[in-house]
Amino acid sequence: MMNGSDMISRIQNEIIPYLPLNLKNGLLKLSRSALFATEEIRLRAQRPVMLHFAGMDGYINEDGNLCREPHDALMVCSEEMAETIFKICENSWYAYQEDINKGFITIRGGHRIGLIGTPVMNEGRIINIRDISSINIRISREIKGCASKVIKYLIKNSFDIYSTLIISPPGLGKTTLLRDITRLLSNGFPPDFYGLKIGLVDERGEIAASYKGIPVNDLGFRTDIINGIHKKTGMEILLRSMGPNIIALDELGNPDDVLTVLEVLNAGIRLLATAHGYNLESLKTRHGFTEILNENAFERFIILSLDKDLKYQTTIMDGDGNVITMVSENDRKPFGFREFNDGGVCLFPQVNRKNRKHTANTSFSDGIGK
Repeated sequence: MMNGSDMISRIQNEIIPYLPLNLKNGLLKLSRSALFATEEIRLRAQRPVMLHFAGMDGYINEDGNLCREPHDALMVCSEEMAETIFKICENSWYAYQEDINKGFITIRGGHRIGLIGTPVMNEGRIINIRDISSINIRISREIKGCASKVIKYLIKNSFDIYSTLIISPPGLGKTTLLRDITRLLSNGFPPDFYGLKIGLVDERGEIAASYKGIPVNDLGFRTDIINGIHKKTGMEILLRSMGPNIIALDELGNPDDVLTVLEVLNAGIRLLATAHGYNLESLKTRHGFTEILNENAFERFIILSLDKDLKYQTTIMDGDGNVITMVSENDRKPFGFREFNDGGVCLFPQVNRKNRKHTANTSFSDGIGK
């Protein structure tokens, strides 16, 4: 797992500098354990700033204290929203116009900035977004080792894998898991597996977090990355230029990708992909997936979910939908939140459930808090 201090440094250096001064100061006062566990920072014009953790939302005040209710919570105005976006765009709105039109910007570190407002239309196309009303900052995390308990089920032999689809609702870590599986398959772990060439289509820049062509995240020694391009076109370029053994991509589901996916598989190349969904059945009726699943394109399915105790649950299935194994607790170490009190938050790893309250002076060493 990423060192806790490293993760906090990334949030402080890659995200907080873009934010309005009052919010910046509040987040810098936030307890290190709570900052580490923050998954999203949501800004809404003239509304309280909201932080999202594992399954719970909270508000932050100017002293860096967390609270359940929005009383005395920090707020941002419309001018501060616009200023934040200009900072993210490095003061050049036009340089990021195409990304803005799509509704998101990916910044250094792979953090995804979603934004909405009033679309400006021209002949049925969005050519700009004005009056930004909401900004959602999704914090990217690299967690090495989170795939260690599933990887053996994806290996066919020392030189081959099963084409695999990771299925998960938003926010349960499918991209994080994809990233670590890619790293392990690229590097290999002899003698069980010797590693294969992987072509990664990073359409939104979230997987590799490349900056000026160099990935911030570790995707392995044998991985070639193509950034900021539609998955269909990216797969076609990788097929022609890099000769990969595996093609990896995030958020499969566009019907336009179907023919290219089948072309990849017909060329004998394995596929490693993710998709939004709650289970395998939920994909079978969706346009695009129906065709792919009818062709038995995937030989393994990984389903991510939360059990009744809010622990991550990983279900691995074969190509026919038969359950191979279930893992209730894995190395992603989710955090649970039960109580906000006097600026503190009761948080604890679900894999080691102990009630512990953290405040702004919490000691911190490994990203979990003590």
